[in-house]
Amino acid sequence: ITLFEQLDLRPKPNFSFETMSPKVLKSMPLYYMPEGAKVENFPYYSKGKDSCTAYLAELFQKRIAIYDGAMGTMIQKYKLEESDYRGERFAKHETFVKGNNDLLSLTKPNIIRDIHLEYLEAGADIIGTNTFSGTTIAQADYKMENLVYELNFESAKIARSACDEMTGRDPRKPRFVAGSIGPTNRTASISPSVEDPSFRNVTFDELVEAYELQCRALVEGGSDVIIVETIFDTLNAKAAIFAVRKYLKSSNNEDIPLMVSGTLVDQSGRTLSGQTGEAFYVSIRHVKPFCVGLNCALGAKQMKPFLRRLSKVAECFVHVYSNAGLPNAMGGYDDTPSDMARDNHDFAKDGLVNFIGGGGGGKPPPT
Repeated sequence: ITLFEQLDLRPKPNFSFETMSPKVLKSMPLYYMPEGAKVENFPYYSKGKDSCTAYLAELFQKRIAIYDGAMGTMIQKYKLEESDYRGERFAKHETFVKGNNDLLSLTKPNIIRDIHLEYLEAGADIIGTNTFSGTTIAQADYKMENLVYELNFESAKIARSACDEMTGRDPRKPRFVAGSIGPTNRTASISPSVEDPSFRNVTFDELVEAYELQCRALVEGGSDVIIVETIFDTLNAKAAIFAVRKYLKSSNNEDIPLMVSGTLVDQSGRTLSGQTGEAFYVSIRHVKPFCVGLNCALGAKQMKPFLRRLSKVAECFVHVYSNAGLPNAMGGYDDTPSDMARDNHDFAKDGLVNFIGGGGGGKPPPT
């Protein structure tokens, strides 16, 4: 299943996401825009001179922008083994590291860059960094907490290099790097112990510290946007948002847009911590996210009613990147490109979104 066959950016007489109308914001949208932010010569973009927030705001109002697809799905096709993940540098590391995809930014950077380029060549406007597990909390599973800054910095540099190459090919379509911040493998709202509902294996302050370090490395590595994604626990998300806003303000980088993406864990339409999509938005509305949306867990068809409700209440831009259907018994995805094209077409046709990408099972067209 291929993401960009699903989204189908190739010109057609009657259908193209790039020519369909995005969600129309209210007269007083609620997202953070730095004072004096402007773009002088849209669609051209001059980093450091033009405002990234202002540029993306204009882009999102003119057409539906395209995000990339799943990094993990693409990595799987390389069939990497333990030795590939380790490389020479980590040949004697004390724990198994296969599955630590973030580490590949250090040991197989060419693979990560090639994946980014595949998505960009297929039409992505924005690509996410290979840093979904890039916190000290998540990397503790591999005893690699000391590498977190380097993992995020180098991942952002790789994505930055790929985007700059593609922008150089066609300056009328600049490409942007979204620093990806995942949810960690711990939850601040729910006890991991059946015997003790009051127990927590992580605190809010610990999450803030971990997220702030990740954010700093992503920005210093060249990220244009920060996206806090696959949120199953709103308290974790609040810690991440607090850390991001704190760092961006202290480092004078407030022109970096913040996107927030929740995950509804099943067809009840609720996050793991029990909130509906609308309640999730209300919980984070005060931070004025640039864009809010839903990703993963569900296929586009299953996600539509929940996305519609979120889009109705959101006072900012809205995105979606769904899976290629629900996972089957083998953990794969059964939706065909035509299934995904049809269901994502409905999002666009109904004016629900400004930004569409792909989740699990999504990848660029085969070469």
